[in-house]
Amino acid sequence: MENLRLAQDGTLRLDNADVTDIISCLGYKLTFEQGVTLRSFFSLFSAHPDLLRLNPFLQGASTDAAACKNSGCTTEEFTHLELYRQLEMTGAPGTPEMNIHTLVRGINDTGRHELRFFRLQHLLDMPFLLGQMRHVIFGDRTSELYCNTTFSLFEVIEGIAWELSFQGGSLTCSLRR
Repeated sequence: MENLRLAQDGTLRLDNADVTDIISCLGYKLTFEQGVTLRSFFSLFSAHPDLLRLNPFLQGASTDAAACKNSGCTTEEFTHLELYRQLEMTGAPGTPEMNIHTLVRGINDTGRHELRFFRLQHLLDMPFLLGQMRHVIFGDRTSELYCNTTFSLFEVIEGIAWELSFQGGSLTCSLRR
């Protein structure tokens, strides 16, 4: 699998060269260099505007990010943001199902937290990391298994777009899986 590297400034490199054909790279494994933030992704979208067509929420989020100040967009609520996968086996008793979710959460000492009530002006400059696969069996969250995993460029973009689609949620509404 080809390996892309996202730099803090939003540049995307493949074998130490700038990426010119972004669409052909969507399935490549993505890694982050030191210092990547959510702002790094919006810089990536600026350099490769075709990526905004991958999800209807990206254009609006990109416009919102551009309206934020140039630095200092953080919150003390989290130490960092993390994109991770969650594999859930459900349906017992009955027919078991496997569902894989790609999620972005704010991380602090008490765990993972939804971002829906935090605006981009509080998230853009938070450190952003690629996490592991969290395996939950039949809803038993007391015995979880964490495994290393990889993410393609498309999976990272779609995971971010999915999470940003919930921006502006009501504090009285909290959907849980």
